[in-house]
Amino acid sequence: MANTIPTAVSSLGDSFECIVLDSARVSTLSVASTSADSVHELGGTTTLMMVSVGTEGSGVYVYRGDVFSAAKSWHLRPGDHPFNVAGGSRTLRFRALDEATTMKILEN
Repeated sequence: MANTIPTAVSSLGDSFECIVLDSARVSTLSVASTSADSVHELGGTTTLMMVSVGTEGSGVYVYRGDVFSAAKSWHLRPGDHPFNVAGGSRTLRFRALDEATTMKILEN
């Protein structure tokens, strides 16, 4: 995988891919609405990502797919969130929980 490092992480020898900080793969996204989507398209080869949610509000809802579904969205609180995104839809849809916030997305 591009921009990853295989790393042994446990006494059992389990390992996983660690994402490498590459500023060329960082996107900034403003999420301002509680009812309209802010959309980010993942790169075709992206398998890992880190999402950093700003502290301006209580976080954002994220949904991976073509049409936002509140029932299936996930609440991301302010802070950093790593995700494995191999396969599946390449479209991420975000909505503000209460206040506008700025997010950073790092892809491998």
